[in-house]
Amino acid sequence: MKVDREMEILLNEIPLLHHGGLLGGSEAAGADDDADLSFLIHELAAMGVVDGDDEPPSAPGDANGGFGFGFSGMIYPKKGGENLVALHPFSMASHCAHMPSLFDLVTFDAAAAAADGWDIRCSPPPSVSVPPPPATPRPRCKIVRRKNGGCGAVTTTSPKKCGAAAAANKSHGESLAGLRGVMSHIARDQHGCRLLQQGLDHGKREVDHIFAGVSRHAAQLMVDPFGNYLMQKLLAVCDAGQRMALVLTLTADAFVLVRISLNVHGTRAVQKLIESLRTREEISLVIDALRPGFLELIKDPNGNHVVQKCLQSFEADDNKAIFDAAALHCLDIGMQCHGCCVLQRCIARSRGEHRDKLVAAIACNGFKLAQDAYGNYVVQYVIDLKIPNANSSLAQQFEGKYIHLSMQKFSSNVVEKCLKVFKEVDKAKIILEILATPHLEQLLQHPYANYVIYSALQNSKGSLHSALTNAIRPHVELLRTSPYCKRIYSRALLKK
Repeated sequence: MKVDREMEILLNEIPLLHHGGLLGGSEAAGADDDADLSFLIHELAAMGVVDGDDEPPSAPGDANGGFGFGFSGMIYPKKGGENLVALHPFSMASHCAHMPSLFDLVTFDAAAAAADGWDIRCSPPPSVSVPPPPATPRPRCKIVRRKNGGCGAVTTTSPKKCGAAAAANKSHGESLAGLRGVMSHIARDQHGCRLLQQGLDHGKREVDHIFAGVSRHAAQLMVDPFGNYLMQKLLAVCDAGQRMALVLTLTADAFVLVRISLNVHGTRAVQKLIESLRTREEISLVIDALRPGFLELIKDPNGNHVVQKCLQSFEADDNKAIFDAAALHCLDIGMQCHGCCVLQRCIARSRGEHRDKLVAAIACNGFKLAQDAYGNYVVQYVIDLKIPNANSSLAQQFEGKYIHLSMQKFSSNVVEKCLKVFKEVDKAKIILEILATPHLEQLLQHPYANYVIYSALQNSKGSLHSALTNAIRPHVELLRTSPYCKRIYSRALLKK
């Protein structure tokens, strides 16, 4: 039974050996007929199927005699060579070892195939489109038409959403009420402060809860990096009674509001407080609280903005205390970088007797202010107002000192302003003082005084202008070479 099975397998493999020239047959049409099957006949004879020789055919002795390449124990002839047999006899054992069945699984080595030059590229598998899931129908909402002055805008609101929003607002209000004891601590946290600010948008009930939780700690929160934002927003939405309560809390101690105004965060909160004040009583309380520290506030880079916000938001009568303090300390304020700006703002916002008092105080200190790096701007501002009493007071202080003032960096700007704004009589006094100097060439070459002479040429007329031109013309050669005289030499009258 076993012999029959092996014979059947052997007979079935014979056509496969012929197919494709596995036995090394010629590619010509008659190559199969010339194939040497002696080794197969020998095997069949050994099984008793056919008669054959006792010895299997031996392989040729010459290894190079027409052999090609070896594969799985078989040797294939070169193209066009003689049909040769395998070096080893054909048996079932060698067949199973070297010729596996065509239906056995074969492991494909891609790396080795690529190294042998095989083309292993193939087209990608076709993409299978998956149909999208069916869309879930959305619940229908109730349509509400807004009536804003006949506007036809239409919005859709869901009853479920409306109910959920109402429940959320209710629960939010209840949660804020439960946080009253720790709300001031929450306001000092970045995320907690944002949460409370959002609560202020939910209505009057939430505003009341938050106000009750933070009002006693308003002074501490206004200088906090995060809490000051909550206080600013609270001041914008609280009612009149709550605002008055905050004002009373912040002004109970005379220096509390001043310290807050000097802080980099507190100054913004105090400015928001000033913007929100409505009654005369509230304004009076805030001004009285700021008055003791006015001089310190006006010089401070943060506090000066609080004073300027008062000048901008309140009426002139409400700012009377600020005007009086500015007039009293005008020299000290005017010679400071922030103070000179506040002093000019005070002049601009004051009216009537308050303004006259303030301008007169500045004019009395005009000579000192004119020589200061910041005070000279205040003096120029007063000169531009063209107030007769103030300009006359300044002219009297400057008379006989114009040369001294012209040779200084800051006061030379004041003298130029005097030549542009003063009356003709006062202008003539300045030009005559320049002409009377024994060393005019020094003024022409001076880095600051040369600008004063140039302004004198521009703002003089008639015989006075001719006298000034004649005094300068002998120094034309000097004007050509000096770097500070080019503007004077460029005047058309001097070139003639």
